Amino acid sequence: MVKVSSKYNASFVEFLKSVGAKWNAEARVWEVLDDKRAEVEAKAKELGVSGLKIEAEKAQPKAQPLEGAIRMRLSRDGRFVLISINMLAFAEDVKALLEGKRKSVRFRVLPPRQKEATS
Repeated sequence: MVKVSSKYNASFVEFLKSVGAKWNAEARVWEVLDDKRAEVEAKAKELGVSGLKIEAEKAQPKAQPLEGAIRMRLSRDGRFVLISINMLAFAEDVKALLEGKRKSVRFRVLPPRQKEATS
């Protein structure tokens, strides 16, 4: 994925949408697939887009799931998603959420279990 930013140009925006770019409002950039980079650069040059910046997205290292995180996996037959959660919340809050009396509940991720020392 590459991140594209420039001064506003309506024709360039329409082009970005046509190649499947997605607007990231938080970062204020267009996110485009890597294989479209040359096409985007050529179109920007053709349209005279000013302030063009194209940056390759930095690969994030894959973190190992920690105990206390939400873990999901497919069942053996692929029909179900198995979810493992090790979190803590007040029972009354969860009950009120399920009954529609609350819109959200605060959960606390439990810390990893300490491994028992073997003697």
